[in-house]
Amino acid sequence: MFAITFILSLLVFTLVLWVNPWTQGLSKRTFMATWILKCFAGLLLLFVYTNMYPKRAEADVFKYFDDGKILSKVAHSNPKAFYHIMVGSWDKEQLPQLNQLNYWFRAYDHGIANDNRMVIRFNALLNIITQGNYALNLMFFLGLSWLGSYWLFQFFHRLSSAKVSALFCAFLIPSTLFWSSGILKEALLMFAIGGFLYASLKLYTLPNWRSLLVLLPCFLMLMFLKVYVLVLMLPWLFLGWTWYRWKSISGVFGAAIGLVGLVILINGLVFPSFNALSILQAKQFDFIQMAKAVRAGSVIPIKPLNGTWWNCIIAAPFGFWNALAYPNIFMLKNVQSLAALIENTLIIIVLLGSVYQLCFYRGTMTWQLPLLGFSILMLILIGMTTPVVGAIVRYKAPALPFFLLAMLNYQPPFIQNYFSSTPLHKWLSTHL
Repeated sequence: MFAITFILSLLVFTLVLWVNPWTQGLSKRTFMATWILKCFAGLLLLFVYTNMYPKRAEADVFKYFDDGKILSKVAHSNPKAFYHIMVGSWDKEQLPQLNQLNYWFRAYDHGIANDNRMVIRFNALLNIITQGNYALNLMFFLGLSWLGSYWLFQFFHRLSSAKVSALFCAFLIPSTLFWSSGILKEALLMFAIGGFLYASLKLYTLPNWRSLLVLLPCFLMLMFLKVYVLVLMLPWLFLGWTWYRWKSISGVFGAAIGLVGLVILINGLVFPSFNALSILQAKQFDFIQMAKAVRAGSVIPIKPLNGTWWNCIIAAPFGFWNALAYPNIFMLKNVQSLAALIENTLIIIVLLGSVYQLCFYRGTMTWQLPLLGFSILMLILIGMTTPVVGAIVRYKAPALPFFLLAMLNYQPPFIQNYFSSTPLHKWLSTHL
């Protein structure tokens, strides 16, 4: 039944995409090829998870869907409780319904928001339309993730004239493609990141209400799904805008100082009890305790955080190393770990070329710097707080498009000239 429903819904989605007129920057066949590849990645992710986790309750690709299915039944049996749960105003009166869910509450839960709930809520709303059909829900998640990648391509292509690099980083990075192709947080995260950045760029160049309609829900989705991504993204987006407006390093420097001062002021006056370093320490503790509780494999040592700035600065290089260096050759267990190792090796090679070029760089600030700053901070944060290699590979997937695009554009000129002069690159640039 799943196969029939998936194929039929795939045909419908593909037909809708085929007849639409908004394939800006891509040929029709490339546009469709990226969509078919996304659907194939969705089936591959489902196959991998069902083989790795025979028990349905232990597979991430099912747990949010199953909880959403339970929650959607509450909409029929108790509409008032469903409303309060969906808008976040639930209290002890709704606990009987919430206690039926397996992943609404977490054993280790320090921090600002439980991001499981966003995905469960989204599935619950979808189930009202799809009647709890997994194939249809999966197709919606694939569609949203693909749309986020398409928006990300448009954002990258506006920044860089290198269409091949923009296409590869937005659609074809293996781990990003794989982990964003299921009923998982990463699928919604790619949609929210792509939509937020592309709508921000459109509003900056030509303000209109349609871009605002994309920006606002993506902003809210980032707030409740992965708020740390939004917190890391906004300062670099602001500094990028400052540079494009004034083209002055001193202006960017002044804006950065003003931004830091404003954050400190708001923190002291409006949120005096908020301490980002304490939250970071608590999140690291949660991950370590969870890894011990489930006896996770491929656990790596991470530097303990103690809630001080100096400790965080010292831990940052170790976090960056953990995000890029694992899994190593001694951790190979299956095809997935081998694929992650190959991907990491290629990324490190590109990174070395960029470091070489930056050592001799004498230019001014360009669009690569904000992308690089955002992605490096995200990789550091993930590497500092996550002690499990499998989780690192998954969590860093949304950061890789930004990191890799910046690195590719910081390659030495002789390397860029060599690849851009190859017949394959010329053909791709013309026919994509």
